[in-house]
Amino acid sequence: MNLRDLDVRLLYTLEAIHRTGSISQAADELGVSQPAVSHSLRRLRTTFDDQLFVRTPTGMLATQRGEYLAGAARRIRAVVDDELDSSSTFDPGRLERTFRIFMTDSAEMVLLPQIMHRLRARAPRINIASSTLPPDAMVEALDRGLADLAVGPFPELSQSGLRRERLYRRGFLCLAARDQPAVNQHGLTREVYLSEAHLVIHSPGRTRDVFEEFLSENGFDRRVALTVPHMLSVPAVVRESDLIATVPQTVGTFFSGYPGIRVYPVPFHEDPAPPRTTVAQYWSRHAETDPATTWLRTQFRELFHEPDSPPASTSDNLSDLTK
Repeated sequence: MNLRDLDVRLLYTLEAIHRTGSISQAADELGVSQPAVSHSLRRLRTTFDDQLFVRTPTGMLATQRGEYLAGAARRIRAVVDDELDSSSTFDPGRLERTFRIFMTDSAEMVLLPQIMHRLRARAPRINIASSTLPPDAMVEALDRGLADLAVGPFPELSQSGLRRERLYRRGFLCLAARDQPAVNQHGLTREVYLSEAHLVIHSPGRTRDVFEEFLSENGFDRRVALTVPHMLSVPAVVRESDLIATVPQTVGTFFSGYPGIRVYPVPFHEDPAPPRTTVAQYWSRHAETDPATTWLRTQFRELFHEPDSPPASTSDNLSDLTK
């Protein structure tokens, strides 16, 4: 095997297959046909005398040799890209790339509209693929270069070794139907909050929920009548039932115009003070020198970073929450 004769484009193909786990996705990213990627993979297998990847129900899985070579290919590509970038100005308007971002559904609702408006204007050729995974899988995907960024309230990632930048902090708000009997009669006091049934959002794979931890640590017990994995159904369920939902402040503001529901401050003020949730962006060390992902993080920072975010309002006027 004479590596001096190895076409560097084959290494780009190997790295793309490893990162996407798919022949078709690698072809889309490289801008070539699927047969071309399959042909390159056959050449790589012949060159290295190894299968490199095996097909599984969940995608192309690297062999031990393939895993090692993919890491080497990624480092080689980073060196080549750095050299090219040092001699030319990065132009997002000409960038053709799919960024893979992990986001919670609440972050998608609140952040995606604004960030997509900006990205479509400044980098119309890029694509965004948003998804979510359990925290451990997110860390692995970011470390392996299978994803570019995680943006949202991910407290589990704070001690993961990933790079982290806080964007903003917010408190929580409560949602209840306009005709919720106990709330209408007494207001959303702490006693009413703890005596009524609740809807709780718990995403699969998430191990921490800061508001649930707050209630548990302070000895507050409430009846959870319904648990759902996503935010989308919350306002409709609340409107048609007597359930109370506690949601991040930005989500409560987002739902404040939904017919048939009202938004209330959480009935915990100073003793004890309610928690706030931190929305941050996370990325791996190997993405530090990538100008494209650096530019993407800058877009999130410019749109959403706040030096010190205020807690949720305790007034009945919610207009200040949208500022």
